[in-house]
Amino acid sequence: MSSLIKFYWQLESTSDLQTVHTERVIPSGELQIIFHYRTPFKEISKHNQSLIQPQCLICGQQTEYKDVMTAPSSVGMLAVVFYPCALRSFFPNPVNEFTNQSIDLEDIFSAEIKELQERIIEANGVYERILLIENFLLGRLSIPNDFSLIREAVNIIAGVNGQIAVNEVASRLDISKRQLERTFLKNVGISPKKFGRIVRFNTSIKLFERATSLTALAYEAGYFDLSHLIRDFREFSGLSPKAFFEHPCQLLE
Repeated sequence: MSSLIKFYWQLESTSDLQTVHTERVIPSGELQIIFHYRTPFKEISKHNQSLIQPQCLICGQQTEYKDVMTAPSSVGMLAVVFYPCALRSFFPNPVNEFTNQSIDLEDIFSAEIKELQERIIEANGVYERILLIENFLLGRLSIPNDFSLIREAVNIIAGVNGQIAVNEVASRLDISKRQLERTFLKNVGISPKKFGRIVRFNTSIKLFERATSLTALAYEAGYFDLSHLIRDFREFSGLSPKAFFEHPCQLLE
């Protein structure tokens, strides 16, 4: 499972929150399954569409930002973060069906998820919840035939911080560009080009602390110029780089 699941993270408050907290969630190139064992959160999309998250949900690849709001009550959630090409090892659906969506797991597994959710609510602590989730996932594990190919493509793109042409990735894998794009979309949820842009965007965030200026940051992260950095920040975070780094988003990752 360690080659498929990157990490787990938990958010919990045993007492009722007195105020609503809003977090901006930006594209990370990864996918998550979230289990709420207390009050679910509210999502507001980039396009100002809102929904209350299901108790158990798949958060597909994001290509745009969204805001997530806690309820003024006790919070309890556990998230499973998958490597970019790993989710399809547990779900037969093409992963691009989940892109920019929060999908109720009950719509896919029905009664199984209801039983799992009840056991997660009743579980005694985070380690027991993780064990329940891993047993559920192991029962559905089926590695796709093209998993190794797409994992290598992901590693090539991530290894150079997104700074590689799709044609070059396809050439290294000895497949056509069209085949790479089709298989990548099905297994990762977005195109290899978009994935590369998201990797580069997140690289720029990590490099900010040591950058001497935004222009220097743009070049160090691999952007052609500052205007391309600004474009990605506005698209993926809804903010200019200056505004983003002055008031950093607290990210649910």
